[in-house]
Amino acid sequence: MKQISWMVVAALALAPLAGAQEAEPGPSSTPPARSVEARAEQELKKMGEFLAGLPHFALEAEETFDELPDGQLRRQLTNVRRVAVERPNHVAADAKGDTLSRASWYDGRTVTVLDKEHNVYATIEAPGTIDATFDKLTDEYGVVLPLVDLLYSDPYAVLMAGVTYVRYLGLHQAAGVACHHLAFSQETIEWQIWVDAGEKPLPRKLVITYVQEPGEPQYSAVIRRWTLDAKVPEGLFTFEAPEGAQKIDAQAMRRPEAGDPGPTETAPKGGR
Repeated sequence: MKQISWMVVAALALAPLAGAQEAEPGPSSTPPARSVEARAEQELKKMGEFLAGLPHFALEAEETFDELPDGQLRRQLTNVRRVAVERPNHVAADAKGDTLSRASWYDGRTVTVLDKEHNVYATIEAPGTIDATFDKLTDEYGVVLPLVDLLYSDPYAVLMAGVTYVRYLGLHQAAGVACHHLAFSQETIEWQIWVDAGEKPLPRKLVITYVQEPGEPQYSAVIRRWTLDAKVPEGLFTFEAPEGAQKIDAQAMRRPEAGDPGPTETAPKGGR
């Protein structure tokens, strides 16, 4: 799993177009011995190869994540996210819920993000592939689309990067179907994934626990719908500005440079 995406996924559910701050490095420690159970790695690899072989697909996920305000009770918030992909260079996404109302489009040349609540948008030039575009958004702008690891051309390689511990937990239910339940550990997080045990090894649920954060907050996503065969609607990946929408400087999305304190982070505690 590409660690940066899991580390900021909950934060980006709330982060404004102003961008996200760099995560603070944790205390140094001796890396744990790597322990990977073959059955779990095998099931994850099947899932990754299946996703990589899909020319286009769409998913709908219900995301929940903990917010831990100082001195207050833990609360759980929810968003619904829809993502459509057409390889190698088209993505459209929409999210709405307790913390945001936002849409984004990647058409092979540009990425546009629209804040529906405030009717403002920003556009940046993008590389010609999904992988390179996601890497640019992460490296230069600190922006990571939740569930992004599943959209790369090689999901297995991205998901396994930095993993130190892998276990197969058996067949358990997720999104109403029997799934292979897999558990993983990385330097600062633990995560679980439920992979459909049927003919199509689709991911059905994800849970991330931020074990080094106070209260160990969690992010989870239940992928309640997959669409694999439907024809992609014309214009799905093309942005058209809503009436009255204001274009803002894309530099507002850029990750602050070292030494620049940048904008105040509005993400829930534990979202880094």
